[in-house]
Amino acid sequence: TLWNFGWQVTEHDFDALDWEYGAASITMDDGKRIACSANPYSDGCDLEAPIVVASTAESLGEVQAAGSILVLTGELVQEPLLPKNFPFYQDPGQQAVVAAIEASKTAAIICASDGPPFIEDGDFAIPSVSVSTAAGHVLAAHAGRKVHLSSSCLRKPSAAQNVIGMINPDAPKRIVFTAHIDAKKGVPGALDNATGVTMLLLIARVMAEYRGPYGIELVALNGEDHYAVPGQLAYLQANSNLAEVCALNINIDGIGFIDGDTAFSFFGLPSSVQDSAKVKLSSQTGACEGIQWPQGDHSMFVQSGCPAIAITSNWLLDNMMTQSITHSDEDRIDLVDVHRLVSVAQQLKAFVEAIER
Repeated sequence: TLWNFGWQVTEHDFDALDWEYGAASITMDDGKRIACSANPYSDGCDLEAPIVVASTAESLGEVQAAGSILVLTGELVQEPLLPKNFPFYQDPGQQAVVAAIEASKTAAIICASDGPPFIEDGDFAIPSVSVSTAAGHVLAAHAGRKVHLSSSCLRKPSAAQNVIGMINPDAPKRIVFTAHIDAKKGVPGALDNATGVTMLLLIARVMAEYRGPYGIELVALNGEDHYAVPGQLAYLQANSNLAEVCALNINIDGIGFIDGDTAFSFFGLPSSVQDSAKVKLSSQTGACEGIQWPQGDHSMFVQSGCPAIAITSNWLLDNMMTQSITHSDEDRIDLVDVHRLVSVAQQLKAFVEAIER
């Protein structure tokens, strides 16, 4: 599609770890089975061992878990762990939890939580599965007894690509539009982030005739929902001078929800650019200025010293801590108002034309 609209297209290859779901089961010593699922990017396992339980970070240092199956419950699993080698941010408290789990020499981990997986990390060597909070209570009541844990998931070395379209590549400064093309494993991913990819295609169409002073770069990033963000790292490696050449990043993620406004969040914009953004973007009908939020590809531009605009659905920002749509089976196309996408693409074209003047 980019070629059809006259864009110069390049593909940046990079290595990535892929993963296949497999059947998982827990069988108690009395034959009772407990439903479980493998944590994304975990290794598989097939073992029988006694249960030990930890519910706080402090108790991790007290349990004798070597060779056992460690059940994590309570406050310990209320917030998912960041991947141990996540490149953009680390929490010292979480790093201490990871270190304590690894030092325990446990044979496998059962995470008892009704939220998202506590562990989603291909660099974490200990096999892990998830159960419900209620199932965790059952397992905790059987501490010291043996269970049989089986998980047939599989890690696979793989390769992937970022796809990049460019107009006016010789310009000294460029405006970089980004959207990630991946979704969490096994979910529809309509809002997160099929609508963002659709926006890149709309921008490719409405800006195909752009001949202004900026280079316009469309970047379909692969891996924002991957634990190791390999596409983002590959892009940064290929653009080590990002702060020098990028005049502005516009990142699109979670746009088009049927309720509420489209939110435009501003990060370090020069005053004249921010004034234009408010006029052409956030003050338009069906739009608003959003809060600053870090969970997206714009953050790597901001951390590199580039100004950025992040575009999403304001309903998702307002309900960030409680919503259960993204990263789930609920993220379906019937939650999308496609007319919003067309409107925002036209607004972005008008905004770019305004700042070039």
